[in-house]
Order: sequence, then structure tokens, then C-alpha cells
Amino acid sequence: MSIRFRPLFALSLLCLAASAAAVELPANLPKRKAGLWEMQMGMAGGQSQTMKVCLDEATDKAMYQMGAQMSGSMCSKFSLAVKDGAVVADGVCNLPGPQGNITMTSHSETRFQGDSAYRTTGHVKYDPAVMGHSEADVDSSGKWVGACAAGQKPGDMILPNGQKVNLNDMAKAK
Repeated sequence: MSIRFRPLFALSLLCLAASAAAVELPANLPKRKAGLWEMQMGMAGGQSQTMKVCLDEATDKAMYQMGAQMSGSMCSKFSLAVKDGAVVADGVCNLPGPQGNITMTSHSETRFQGDSAYRTTGHVKYDPAVMGHSEADVDSSGKWVGACAAGQKPGDMILPNGQKVNLNDMAKAK
């Protein structure tokens, strides 16, 4: 993935994740198994980024809550539902950009394989275009890889650059 395209990629992933948590979650939303998860995120035709996170039930819920806080009032429309075995999210969000506001319209579907794997596919449209791109396909997946490593606590996330942060500590700091 080109360095120039990375901000667009990050923006797309952030907004898909953040907007998905900006509403009350459906009661039948699938839950992920506690333990160590490996997650990959990328754009169609591009390089993917991999991170690992130690999850428990409380941290899984906190990730959704953090997304809701991040999205704030950016999304004028949003729906989240479990349909035909998939979590379907649609949103229209206004984001600040270097040349003014950007309207991002997104659609994503997440399919779970029990409580130990999932895959999300999404499509994002930008108006006006961002760095010459008016649309992007986004793909992410996650799989349970086992128990959290010795010394890890729930919320510990190892970013693609090797840096470790704790999601629970970040949520408490806000």
C-alpha cells in the first residue's frame, strides 16, 4: 500500500468501526470468544495490516463503546442489524478533511463463524473524493488464535508496528 493511500485506508477503517458502534447494539449481535485474536484489515488490491488483541467479554463490549465515543455526532444516518446471519451496517458520516468536510457513505457486512472467526467486507464512498479516490472496498477479518500470551491482560493490543497499547486504559483516560 502506498504511503499516500494510507490515510484514506485508516479513515475508512476508523469510520466503519466507529460508526458501527454509534447506535444501540442489537441483542443478537454475535460475541467473540475470550482470548487472543489476530485481526487483519486492508483495502481491496492493497496490503493488509495485522494486529493482535487480548479480549474478554468486557473488553469486547468496551471496543464497541469506544467506537461510539469516537463517532460522536459525525454520522447523520446509521443502521445496524443482524440479517440473514450477517451484521449489516449502513451509515452516512461527515468527516473533517484538509479541504473541508467529506461525506462518507458506507455499507458493511460481517459474517461470523461461530465465536472464533469473522470477516467484514465493506464499501465506502467519499464526496468529495479523498486523494483522488471517490470509493474504496475495505476488508477485515479476525480469528481466535488461543489463550492470551503470558503477561497479557484483556485490552492489550499489539499494533502493526509492534507498539503495545491497552484499549481499556485508553477508554478510562477519556
